Amino acid sequence: MSIAILGALAQGAGRLAKDPLRPARWIGLWTAAAKALPAEVAFATNLDLPEAMPRPVLEAEGDREWDVALDGRVLAKGSGSGPRRFELPEPIPPGRHVLVAVVRHPTGVASIRLRLRDASGKGKSVVTGRGWGADDDASRIRDRGREGARYRAMVWGRPPLSSWSASSVTSSLSWNGGSSINVESSRIPSRAEAQ
Repeated sequence: MSIAILGALAQGAGRLAKDPLRPARWIGLWTAAAKALPAEVAFATNLDLPEAMPRPVLEAEGDREWDVALDGRVLAKGSGSGPRRFELPEPIPPGRHVLVAVVRHPTGVASIRLRLRDASGKGKSVVTGRGWGADDDASRIRDRGREGARYRAMVWGRPPLSSWSASSVTSSLSWNGGSSINVESSRIPSRAEAQ
């Protein structure tokens, strides 16, 4: 038993060291995933910058097709598995900003994880996780920003132990009524918790 635990810890530490999006978490929306129908889900958060972000870098990966916008301007688009890195051409000025990610998925399990930071490593950055708003009517968030979100985003997985694209999260949602006993998909909520 000790060897298995040590092996799992070593594997987790190895994944964590290689994770370009650390500490971003996979987020999704339970109400869209539970229907298992085509969905477009939007996620939003507010970003308050006390000073400019001179060399912004966006790193993101999503489950299926996604785009990320800052203050209504699309910064990046992607599809398929694996993280993507985008060096943004212009600095982000100080002040309040709205970061919005829209994900489209044929079976409702629209998920994303991202990190927006300065390439120098200094200053404030933002990652997906608790506190993000979500809505299965993406136009509400596109039009109103974070205030348009009717739901809180759910944290599906916590890297390095969870790799959304390699885990059994989607089958756990389909076969286990919304709860999961699988270590890789440790944060899928129970039906009671989601309601």
